[in-house]
Amino acid sequence: MLTLWALVITLAIQAGAPNKLPLSALLPLLTKQVPLSTPLNAINTLPVPLPLGNLPTNPSIPKSSSSTKRLTGTPRGRCQTSARYFMSTSKLDEYLHAALPTQIEKMLMCAKVDLAGAVGSVLATVSSSDLLSVLDVTSSLNILGDGGLGGVLGKGSGGKSSQQQPPLSSVATSAASSLSALGSILPISAENPIKGLANTVGLSDLPLPLNGVVDQVGKLQESTEGLLKSAVPEGISSAVTDLLENNLEGLLLGLEVQRVTVENMTSTMTDDGILFHAMTTAFIGGNGLAGPAISLLGIQVHGDVTLNIGISTNNTQCVNLQVQDKDIKAKKVTFQILEMLTNSLPVPMSLPLNDVIPPLLTVTMKENIQNSKSCDIDLRNFNKCENSTGFFKYQVTSSRFSAQGLSINYCAKAVLSRNTVPVPGSPLPPDPKNANISITLSHTILKTIVTQSAKQSSVKMNNLDASITQVVYSYQRGNKISATYWVSVKKNGDAFATGKTIIIISHACKISKDKLMTDMKILSSEHSVTPSETTDEVQGVLAAVLKNFLSALKGNLVHWNVPQGVTSVPPINAKVEVVKSNDLQAAI
Repeated sequence: MLTLWALVITLAIQAGAPNKLPLSALLPLLTKQVPLSTPLNAINTLPVPLPLGNLPTNPSIPKSSSSTKRLTGTPRGRCQTSARYFMSTSKLDEYLHAALPTQIEKMLMCAKVDLAGAVGSVLATVSSSDLLSVLDVTSSLNILGDGGLGGVLGKGSGGKSSQQQPPLSSVATSAASSLSALGSILPISAENPIKGLANTVGLSDLPLPLNGVVDQVGKLQESTEGLLKSAVPEGISSAVTDLLENNLEGLLLGLEVQRVTVENMTSTMTDDGILFHAMTTAFIGGNGLAGPAISLLGIQVHGDVTLNIGISTNNTQCVNLQVQDKDIKAKKVTFQILEMLTNSLPVPMSLPLNDVIPPLLTVTMKENIQNSKSCDIDLRNFNKCENSTGFFKYQVTSSRFSAQGLSINYCAKAVLSRNTVPVPGSPLPPDPKNANISITLSHTILKTIVTQSAKQSSVKMNNLDASITQVVYSYQRGNKISATYWVSVKKNGDAFATGKTIIIISHACKISKDKLMTDMKILSSEHSVTPSETTDEVQGVLAAVLKNFLSALKGNLVHWNVPQGVTSVPPINAKVEVVKSNDLQAAI
């Protein structure tokens, strides 16, 4: 009950505190703000049979299929999708949670954003409402007239000489009497909370003088002053007090953001991008002589940052993340010294104007951030957009976000000597389930390598010209491939014989970064010739064709590169598997 009586007296004394300034009256004043910074090889599994034909020199290029999101500058109708990179939502979250805290801290501490200057400006603007009394954290208990920050720092009662104060019992009794009388004369209505409070407590029945209450309040005041004195570094009381009283505006406009914390980060994946939300706390301090005073007050700005992250559309070789929109709000401004006392004493204390300061600060912060491009959040390290070198050149055809993650589709062109030839596209299978990173390659990519290897295997010897005219292959169990090719043999320019070769190949391959590495071995080979009577004459040329074909195939596979995807999260030693569609997939 004594504590309740103390609360009532506190409320009565606080009734004379300055009224909160309206937001409309303070906004115009903010405009006068004072600113205060090698080769890897591969083919884990080979696709379906493919007929071998001459590679066109001027191929007709089919139109590419429509995509969810095209990148600006991507040639339309030039090539079809033949590869895809996928990154899961969990991997995207992992990157964002690692990269964004530092970026958000950098933005809030940026000199052009000038968060500290905005805080100082807002607090200086509202200082006309007697900010010093706000900082006088024991004013609600200051019945003796010499408590609060001013008294602890060396000059009681706001720096003026202390006057003879009436006895504590007299002041307390007078306050209680006034409140009780007020309750008795107020009409009974919902608009009179003071009357309800007075009647609920039953002040009219309180014994006077309130000696017990006086003792309780005195103890609270002594405890408060003790906490304040223990927090103030020895030897700075007089200087700090002078700053607070004589140059408050200059003190507030000389603030600096000392550090920023980013916590409670969440991200939500949508078809349009990623919504990222975080709670921030900026710790405001000061330099020089003002530093200890500001540190003692412990000014903190608590806020929310929301980012709308999409896909950058200015590069045809890769995609990157880009903050397309950001929203920042100041939720509250706190003084740690008040919270320390609130947590230590059973007396409610709040910062007057707390409903006005955050909206004012939010307006200023948004304007500063919008006009400070050099302080923007930069996510370019998500993907370095390095050109993948090798047998193929890849271009992004489309990219999209989904609940599962980020998908990037590519078309490919094969680099053949001085020419580049589009790789035919094909429908790609779904991404593997539960994969963090995956790469899917169309069977047409391997078909292009096999076709080029066959063209490089022609042989001329003993008046015989031999060249491969057709190749088919199929996958078998145990990581084996059965391949059959036909050889046209001419003698002195005329058709002479047709050879057929069947080979069994074992294979194992994996993808690391942008290279497909393969381990290929020939398990068996068998030749047949039509007409059979020419067998003895063409056996040697068929063996030479096989040697050339395998050499060209291995050499081309060494230079088999894959899309880089996202360089910050590359696949490492991802085993390549053949799926039902005879396309290739690697996942980690």
